Amino acid sequence: MKTVYGVTLALLAMLAFACAQKVNDPTDVQAIKKSVDDYAKAVNAGDADGVAALMTDKAIYAIYNVPAAVGKEAIRSLEQAFFGLFKADFSASVEDVRVVGDLAVARGSWTMKVTPKSQGIAPRSDGGSWIIVFARQNDGSWKQDWCVPNSNQPLPGSTADGAEERALIQIEQDWAQALQKSDAAGFEKYLAKEWTYTADGQVMSRAQMLAEMRGGAYKIESAQMTELEPHVFGDVAVVTMTAIMKGKYEGADFPSPVRSTDFFVKRDGRWQAVSTQNITIK
Repeated sequence: MKTVYGVTLALLAMLAFACAQKVNDPTDVQAIKKSVDDYAKAVNAGDADGVAALMTDKAIYAIYNVPAAVGKEAIRSLEQAFFGLFKADFSASVEDVRVVGDLAVARGSWTMKVTPKSQGIAPRSDGGSWIIVFARQNDGSWKQDWCVPNSNQPLPGSTADGAEERALIQIEQDWAQALQKSDAAGFEKYLAKEWTYTADGQVMSRAQMLAEMRGGAYKIESAQMTELEPHVFGDVAVVTMTAIMKGKYEGADFPSPVRSTDFFVKRDGRWQAVSTQNITIK
């Protein structure tokens, strides 16, 4: 009998706790959606005070590409700086809200077009997803405590799937192999007709470079590339690296290591180099 009595008390306690914790109350959900709408209105109005008013005193605003702002005043300062430089056209949609007691989590998507206030600079558009943790305040209102937006755009200088970067890296590796084999044809196939080669200030044309390769001026035993970084901007790309070359050029030791930069354009669906610049690391 004592066991049944004890179990009954435990169940009653659990039910009381569950009743005390409001879960997904429609009033709470609507209040949280309104907070997101108010945020969008404040951003479009360039109202830093309005944005800060939606945050708790210790809110964390972890926006991408800048250090996280911690605290309402830090968020206000961040937004004031942003609104001083840009006019925003911002929208946010709420896709899910989950409320348990005095905490809630919401997620959704956003789009924004920012127009620089300085003349002559083009607008930029972006978009992505967001997650916000809300905390119920003593007066029953909801305020944003953790705000984490995320961009769908790739990092500047990179593509979404990395295919173009891999193609450029492969070209650099093929070039290194062609140099070691004195394979002028293998080297030439990636060169645009206007390609030029600059080494420590001395300029050589495409025709001159290929003639020297065919004439045996280059005797490369090994070519190692480090710090290889491709950066893609549409149909233009830049690849930087440090090259460690072992071999000779016209009988003299080849300068090494060198800091190398290759400039590419994409024509007819394939990358072609238009300029290579090497600087010997002293």
